[in-house]
Amino acid sequence: MDRPSPAVQDYLKAVYQLGESSDAGGPITTSQVAEALAVTTASASNMLKKLDALGYVVHVKRQGVELTDSGRQAALEVIRHHRLLETYLATRLGMSWDEVHREAEVLEHHVSEALAARIAEELGHPERDPHGHPIPTTGGQVASHPSQRLSELADGATAVVGRVD
Repeated sequence: MDRPSPAVQDYLKAVYQLGESSDAGGPITTSQVAEALAVTTASASNMLKKLDALGYVVHVKRQGVELTDSGRQAALEVIRHHRLLETYLATRLGMSWDEVHREAEVLEHHVSEALAARIAEELGHPERDPHGHPIPTTGGQVASHPSQRLSELADGATAVVGRVD
């Protein structure tokens, strides 16, 4: 299958990330996708139907969408590129961690797997980006680290911040 367009990549990434941050599990609603991408619900609905036709998601009317295996793979590829770029920009070009996201959003759509592999090699195959998010492997594995939200900690408890969303 050809590389998805930047718009398709953005939608796949959004569906993946909404699924990762959801406590409930299950399908991601059109409204959630629309809000995440700052588009109208109608626009999100149209694109999600297109993604279903392309085999990237399973779209169940009035319930939401779930990524197929190929949709998950495409989402993780763009997320890998994004997080590697953020890491490269922060560690090699000295950009602050609050600046790198915006730049990586633009560049992530134009990085080949060969370039991503070279960046990963240059960086020593990092496991986390500057915000603490795990960087997916080329095989689509994402490291899972048990964590707890700061709001869930008891008063007076100590913790190490491992990730900033």
